[in-house]
Amino acid sequence: MSITQLDKKELNKYYIEFSSKYGGMKEDYFAFLYLTKKFGKGIGLLAQQVAFGGNDYGIDGYYIDKDTRNFYLFQFKWSENHNLFKESLERLTKAGLERIFGDPYQDPGMNELLVSLKNELFEYKNLIDKIYIQFIFKGNVEDAENSSGLNYLREELENKKWLIDKYFGDKKVDLIFEFISDKKTSTRTQPVETHTLSISSFVEHSIDNKQKMYIGFVPIYELDRIYQTLNLKFLNRNIRAGLSDENPPNRKIREALQDIAINKGITPDIFPFNHNGITLAVERIKTTNNKVEVKVPRLLNGAQTIRSVRKFLEDNSEHPEFDESIFKEIKVLTKFVVDTVTSNFITTVTICNNRQNPVEPWHLRANDKIQCDIQDKFLYDLSIYYSRQENAFENLTDSDLEEMGVEDHRDIEIKPLAKTFLAIQGEIDKISRLTDVFENQKFYENTFRASYLKSDFSKLLLSYKILLLLNPVIRQMREAGPEYLYYGLNRARNVIAALLIQGTLNDGKLEQLKEWYGYSLRREADYKEYLTKLGKNKILPIIKEVLKEKIYRKKLDEEKYSIFRTKEFFRRCMWVSEDWYGWSKKSI
Repeated sequence: MSITQLDKKELNKYYIEFSSKYGGMKEDYFAFLYLTKKFGKGIGLLAQQVAFGGNDYGIDGYYIDKDTRNFYLFQFKWSENHNLFKESLERLTKAGLERIFGDPYQDPGMNELLVSLKNELFEYKNLIDKIYIQFIFKGNVEDAENSSGLNYLREELENKKWLIDKYFGDKKVDLIFEFISDKKTSTRTQPVETHTLSISSFVEHSIDNKQKMYIGFVPIYELDRIYQTLNLKFLNRNIRAGLSDENPPNRKIREALQDIAINKGITPDIFPFNHNGITLAVERIKTTNNKVEVKVPRLLNGAQTIRSVRKFLEDNSEHPEFDESIFKEIKVLTKFVVDTVTSNFITTVTICNNRQNPVEPWHLRANDKIQCDIQDKFLYDLSIYYSRQENAFENLTDSDLEEMGVEDHRDIEIKPLAKTFLAIQGEIDKISRLTDVFENQKFYENTFRASYLKSDFSKLLLSYKILLLLNPVIRQMREAGPEYLYYGLNRARNVIAALLIQGTLNDGKLEQLKEWYGYSLRREADYKEYLTKLGKNKILPIIKEVLKEKIYRKKLDEEKYSIFRTKEFFRRCMWVSEDWYGWSKKSI
């Protein structure tokens, strides 16, 4: 049903009439309002099917429709912001689905809704044909569909479908996800994530029968078939989205495939000797004879191989000398990792399996939840793509960007973004030590603060672009400044960036600056001119004033430029700016 049929007056009426009896907040009655209209039931009949209070395991309401044989699980948000679903969906993924369909330890404090749900589900178990998980809100369905954070959590939840399959036994029950809003309904049936692969020389290894690994040789064309089906989703757990096609290892892989399937210079059997192999994470695995059936396969390592195979086939499948039968004989060493305990184990395996190419600490953070959430916010607020995975943006077509709602043909990158956050915070010394920032958990969490997700990202974009425009600004400052600072200003780029950010955030015309320059990654000439004037007229005099202190001037005369890379120097500059211009240290 359309949410436009529900208005705030009705919500207030329900709250006033029933809050003394059922408690809860006003927004809780959105569930009552929706369910009574959708199913034509009185509020008294639905009282046990709506959650009030905590410990709800991510479920705001449920309903078993005996006529349609559908079982509904609901999450409600009286808001246009789809990101509010994340916390509820995370609870449902981590524990809620198992609480309903699994065999968990008892929780005497669980919400009354869950007690009623489990009893009613058991009674009507044989009646249910479909399970709907519906996210009801007032916002834009496309934004929800394009949310990396929601897709990340929803995929994690889809991976738990086996709990439902086990609960219902031999009976096939579909799982369907729907976003329902003012504008439209988006339906996504839980995809068939089962793939069958041929395998030879199959062996098994396990840790306490919890984490398991299966090793064998799999035809590369069958892996390519999975990639064609899942596309970038197949690579989602990889810390990279694939290196450049012209990267030397990628060229070598294609050359090897050509020697085998076109030139016929070597046999297919040689390929596994010269290739390190790939690693897949799978939710479950079933072996029969020389076949493996895998559920929810995701590539942990081997994106170069998979993308190289695809490009080889795209370029050569119509080649007159291409022999498809020989190509299908090419196999690659494949490890299947099954983890029934925690996804942290899979993360560790991913990191360790990507060591054959240079892997920087920021690569290893690509799949962190905070990075997915930042990607969502850039897309939701500014329609800009944030490349949390290396090379992700380069692997997207114009139609991919259009489908996601991306309007800018430039992307935000993880390293410059980290530097921007550090500059905003005044952590001048850490800007040149990014390895430490990404490796040290405390530094990392303080840099990519969860609180930033509630901030104004147009201010963040203004700050980010300052780092992109820094070179011409410093060049103008060097030309305008005294001779003794000519070489030092190049070494002061981090503190200059931080001061330019503070000058911009303290500008009385900040709202205009945001409107003009805060919604695009274009490097506008007018913004560059604004920053150049700010640098020459305010930042340069501030730095000169601080350098009047004997200790700093002495070090500068000795060409000890490390003075510019300290938080203390930045603090002293801010003291001067407060005295001269009335600036205070701002955040976004």
